[in-house]
Amino acid sequence: MKKRILLFLILFLLLTAFFSYGKFFYYDSSIRTGDSLEPPSAAHFLGTDNLGVDIYAQISSGFFQSMAVGLGAAAVSLLLGGVFGISSGYYGGKWDFFVSFLINLFLSVPQLPIMILIGAFWGQSLRNIVIVVALFSWAPIAKILRAEAIRLKNIGYIRLARLYGGKFFYLFRKHMMPETFPLLLVNSLFVISKAIVQESSLAYLGLSDPTTRSWGLMINKANGFRGIFMTDFWKWWLMAPLFSLLITVLLIRFFSRECERSIMRGK
Repeated sequence: MKKRILLFLILFLLLTAFFSYGKFFYYDSSIRTGDSLEPPSAAHFLGTDNLGVDIYAQISSGFFQSMAVGLGAAAVSLLLGGVFGISSGYYGGKWDFFVSFLINLFLSVPQLPIMILIGAFWGQSLRNIVIVVALFSWAPIAKILRAEAIRLKNIGYIRLARLYGGKFFYLFRKHMMPETFPLLLVNSLFVISKAIVQESSLAYLGLSDPTTRSWGLMINKANGFRGIFMTDFWKWWLMAPLFSLLITVLLIRFFSRECERSIMRGK
């Protein structure tokens, strides 16, 4: 029941963000459409920023950018984590030692300083952010799938299939994939929420593409506006992207946790 409610709320967020791109309401997130720092009204649901750009349009654009980074980073992380984790757990030996070393290395290094350094050298683009976030998201997935692969390869029917000449790709497709796929889905949701936070953090620090709309960049501009906390501007200019970031991440985290509990109850 909780899982359905959380899924409904996530879909509601998606529809709310998509609404600004529809026929009922449309303001360009990069063009001035009102006066500077207008409060929320019927014309501008969440008001405008200091340049007169509609904040609701910026929030919607930031939602799709954050989800694009999250989905892209999740796809790359699942590919890397799945390949390295399952293959190391299945084959063992020197390959397992090497992959385990890489996993522990990426889990132990401080992520944010290195992400800032890499982002500064690689440049400010959406593709680079996806790559940087994925580089520090595959290791936890690989660690979980490695342990699962070790467990699966020692199950009786898989050992019997190996004795009869079953190769890795056949065993993975027929026997291991159905067992590991739910874990992949749950971890992908964790990666999406983590990637959204990391993308917003890099954007807040000025390491994202300045031509795109991001919640972190909106928070940075609002927080850097002189005297914002002396006025009422922060109530819609700062709180709107902050609240959107918080709600989106929490809903995805709660949904992934409920999915994980469903999998554990199934086992």
